[in-house]
Amino acid sequence: MRNKVYWRFAVAFGLLLAWGIPSAGNSAEPIPMLALDPLSGVMKDIGDRYQLGIRFAVEEINAAGGLLGRPIKMFYDDSQLKPDVAARKVSRYVTEEKVKFIMTGTGTHVAKAMSQVAEKEKIIMLNYGAAGDELTGKDFSPYHFRVALSTGQQSGALAAYFAGTPFKKYYILCQDYAFGHDVANAFKKAMSKFKPDWQLVGEDYHPVGTKDMGPYVSKIISSGAEVLITGNWGADLLVLLKQGADLGLKAKVGSYYLTDTNALPAIGNAAVGNITVEIYMLTEDTPQNKAFIERWTKKKIDPNHPYPAWLIGKSYQAFMFMIEAIKKAKSVDAAAVIKAWEGMSYDALVGRMTMRACDHQVVTPISVAEVLPGPNPYYKFPFVGKPTMIPAEKGAIPPGETGNPRCK
Repeated sequence: MRNKVYWRFAVAFGLLLAWGIPSAGNSAEPIPMLALDPLSGVMKDIGDRYQLGIRFAVEEINAAGGLLGRPIKMFYDDSQLKPDVAARKVSRYVTEEKVKFIMTGTGTHVAKAMSQVAEKEKIIMLNYGAAGDELTGKDFSPYHFRVALSTGQQSGALAAYFAGTPFKKYYILCQDYAFGHDVANAFKKAMSKFKPDWQLVGEDYHPVGTKDMGPYVSKIISSGAEVLITGNWGADLLVLLKQGADLGLKAKVGSYYLTDTNALPAIGNAAVGNITVEIYMLTEDTPQNKAFIERWTKKKIDPNHPYPAWLIGKSYQAFMFMIEAIKKAKSVDAAAVIKAWEGMSYDALVGRMTMRACDHQVVTPISVAEVLPGPNPYYKFPFVGKPTMIPAEKGAIPPGETGNPRCK
């Protein structure tokens, strides 16, 4: 009887080991991390896609043996796009779950609040999307690292692209709040640097949520502008492009957000021929990106996202850069990671990028592409073609212009 019990126990124990369930003696303590993005409200689709990229990265890392021999335990939560909510949640996860790394991609105001808590708690914060220049400038925290483009980088890359075209007459139309003005000011500054003989033939700002773009479109047409630069997003971008096409707007549009596979089907052919800029595009022609797309499609992660476009690729790429910094540090200690990450280079999906030491802003090749008619290798609707790559040095904001006292 004792032998039967023994053998039953031995078989059961063997099955546990075969299934990958560790025994108490050799289990590695997980590394807790927190991703906070809007998972409710009008920006839910943005947060969902950012976190899909993180989920895929964590799945790959844990399947390959984890990080520093330890599994990553990722917590996902809703920032509600509110700084106070995000700050409270970070504090709670630090206290209750002992998180060592926090991250977000949406809302400069949210990222700023999280960065302040990160500095207080001495934990690392990864920013994979919040673009406000001040996060790596006047509001810099040594615990905050941005692996995404700043507003200045995006506008600067658009300017660098258009400087290489014959177009001379430009009009700027943006939403009337801080981001819209930042877009405009950065573009004007960069354009004057790259193409001194350019002409600004008009500049306007409209309330967020404007339903009738007709008066603005009429002014743009009357100005003779060859290019319209806009930082518009969401419904304001859709309305501008659709009404512009209906009213006969011929100016080529330079935009931030025409890689959005949720928006492009609704915009339709009104997007065709226009130009957009991002840190990551699905159409990047690098071996790393091709392999990434192949792994994603084989896994069939989400039927609504057969390809890892835009935000999915952005967050995945940023997270993997952070992982490489932790590996280099050989520690999850914040001071060690900071030291390792500053000045570090990484072969990302888009090519080689470097974390600038003085302001923790990634310096990277920047993709600028034209929207082409559908169908294409990925979608039936219009989508971006192969991008023109703006060199990292050309797209970077000079250190002395960041507003960060650490940068000279």
